Amino acid sequence: MKLNIILAVFSLTFMFGCSATPLSVNLEAGAKDIVVKDTKPVGSYEVLTPVIVSNGRGCRDFGYLGTHENAMNALKNKTKELNGDYAQITSITKPHLDGGCYDNEYKIMALIYKKSDPKLNVAKNTANNSDEEIFTKKMRELKSLLDDGVLTKDEYNTQKAKLLEQGFNTK
Repeated sequence: MKLNIILAVFSLTFMFGCSATPLSVNLEAGAKDIVVKDTKPVGSYEVLTPVIVSNGRGCRDFGYLGTHENAMNALKNKTKELNGDYAQITSITKPHLDGGCYDNEYKIMALIYKKSDPKLNVAKNTANNSDEEIFTKKMRELKSLLDDGVLTKDEYNTQKAKLLEQGFNTK
């Protein structure tokens, strides 16, 4: 009889202890200033890397239910860790029913950007490369962004047209 009571208390503690306590994510120093939006940043930014962050885990009562707030905090912390200034959310997966299990994970996929100074980039490129080399490098970078899925075909064509319009000076 005592064994049955002990097992019942242990089982209830395990079940409710796992589901009742959220995985809280606190913002690290400096992370609160990170800008997070679902659009590309305006101005001069360079893409650092894509990331995936999540909050929550497990199935139904066996795990922790993720929240939007904690996942956003995790995204800001990750952006700060990577020395980024801006995170563009590309997709969000909320906790959901997955087959016979309610998946507790709240997942955010994003692109991390860092603000760049276009004057420094132009000066550095001009000092090291000819105009033709700079033009070729920019065209290759643009194509790489398209291939990596960072740019859509329309965005690629717009940027390509701008580069072709600017052209390069032959010597």
